Amino acid sequence: MELNSKNIKKILIIIFCGALIFSAFQNLGGILGFISKIFSVFSPIIAALCIAFVLNVLLTALETKVFKFMDKSRKRIVLKLKRPLCLVLTYLIAFGVVAILILVIIPDIIDTVKYLVEKLPAFVVNAQIWIEDMLRKFNLSEVDLPEIKINWSAAGNAVIEWLSGYSGKIFGDAVNITTSVFSGVFDGLFSIVISVYILAQKERIGAFVKRVINAFIPEKGTRLIYHVSDRTYGCFSKFIGGQLTEALILGALCFIGMTVFRFPNALIISVLICVTALVPIVGATIGVVIGFLLIVITSPIKALLFVVFFLVLQQIEGNLIYPRVVGKAVGLPGVIVVSAVLLGGNIGGILGTLIAVPTSAVLFVLLKEAVDYAHAKKAEKSETAEITE
Repeated sequence: MELNSKNIKKILIIIFCGALIFSAFQNLGGILGFISKIFSVFSPIIAALCIAFVLNVLLTALETKVFKFMDKSRKRIVLKLKRPLCLVLTYLIAFGVVAILILVIIPDIIDTVKYLVEKLPAFVVNAQIWIEDMLRKFNLSEVDLPEIKINWSAAGNAVIEWLSGYSGKIFGDAVNITTSVFSGVFDGLFSIVISVYILAQKERIGAFVKRVINAFIPEKGTRLIYHVSDRTYGCFSKFIGGQLTEALILGALCFIGMTVFRFPNALIISVLICVTALVPIVGATIGVVIGFLLIVITSPIKALLFVVFFLVLQQIEGNLIYPRVVGKAVGLPGVIVVSAVLLGGNIGGILGTLIAVPTSAVLFVLLKEAVDYAHAKKAEKSETAEITE
């Protein structure tokens, strides 16, 4: 190969990229810390983009299916009202769902907490009697259970001493928590407002982004970016729809099963499991832990049976429902869905679990297209070789 100016330029680019990658791996901790700071600064905007992306699925459905008839109108005011109307309905539906969940969950939680406070002393006595009976059944009745005696005056003095010693720290922590709550509320409202602007002018924003890409990136690169973006949007949109469907199915099955087996607090536990199931496969475990705590005061035996019931339900959900519903939605085989969730959870926790399936779907689709393209090229070369022979 002759070392002309073009080849020298390619070699220098390869050397520069290699040095850049090597230095990045050498300073991986600092780079990750810098990226974390950037994300924390721009977190309201990132949250707004996520909100807009999720709600755009509902907005698009309203515009293309429910209010499609408005496109046929010849009146300009009707055409102009379509987007604001669908946008208002989108946020009303979203806030309505959240409000219903809160109105269903919070009153039941308050009643349950009151019930727990009333029944806790009796539960402690019953638990001790139950333990003694179990020990007696296993011929361990000679083991005397230690009586728990609490010196309340000494405990009170210890608490007062601790408060006096750490009052400054407690006050500082309270101020920090209050500031964090207000900051979180402000950032949340800010993100919602930004998401409204993004959805209201998504075509203009998209056109501007395309102009920027076309201005600075060659045509071959722009085609690749648009293709990958289209596949990514399709996979993530289908994943959101499939995840919501799967969560509703799991919540409904949990409610039916709890009602049939007469477990207490069926509605609140089923709603909690439905909400936590939005985190793929592992999310519903949080709901079952809370459900166990809500049932154990009423009946420890029923609480254990509830855990067994949910473990069976979770096996059905994890191996049959989730791979079929979500995997079919994003076009992935069930084994890849489960593997992606486990791998994403190990790498990035809850966030990694959430984005693992749609990311795997994008990579799977792009890999299939690359394989098909490579086979087509090989077939074309072999046909050309046969013709020349």
